[in-house]
Amino acid sequence: MNSATQESTTSNQQGAQAGGSIVGRDYYNFEPKKGVVEKLLLKLKEQYDCSEQTQTTMDELARYHTRRAPDGIDGLEAKLKASGRFDYYDEAIEKKEMFAKMLERWSLYSSAQQIFVHILARAENEFTQVIYSQIPRRTPEEINALVIDRIVNPIVEECGGDLMSVNHNLVQGMVYWLAEQCFIKWHHGAAAT
Repeated sequence: MNSATQESTTSNQQGAQAGGSIVGRDYYNFEPKKGVVEKLLLKLKEQYDCSEQTQTTMDELARYHTRRAPDGIDGLEAKLKASGRFDYYDEAIEKKEMFAKMLERWSLYSSAQQIFVHILARAENEFTQVIYSQIPRRTPEEINALVIDRIVNPIVEECGGDLMSVNHNLVQGMVYWLAEQCFIKWHHGAAAT
């Protein structure tokens, strides 16, 4: 490397002050900041090991248990029919039930409830704010790909762990569960086909 190139890539920290060492991101003591779910999974492990269960459901989670149908299309089967997705019915019911069982089992722990609130809100927000408006312009397969890319894969990556194992089928089941509860819909208007 010639000296002109070397000068442009070197920085002078002479006179710089900090409360600790002045180093780049590769410093050997660097620890990435733990995310919300990672912290909650550690707390869940402690609660699980101590059998520290709760008898109450957080308000934020209770919101998702309140089924609503403002457009008159109630339940997962009706939603799949209204959106032309009835071919997915058997898979949707099976995966939704997998998620519902997981939700019921782990909701005994307050930290797990916080995890569920986090991922349910994330899925609802991604679907409502990003995917829903694209439904009229895209095929069901393209929408499925968006759901996998924007919701399923990120949640599986964020929630991976040994204790509360979250896989692609469970997260897809969560999407179907949210649809049954009317927080996600694949149809536009009350008379969509």
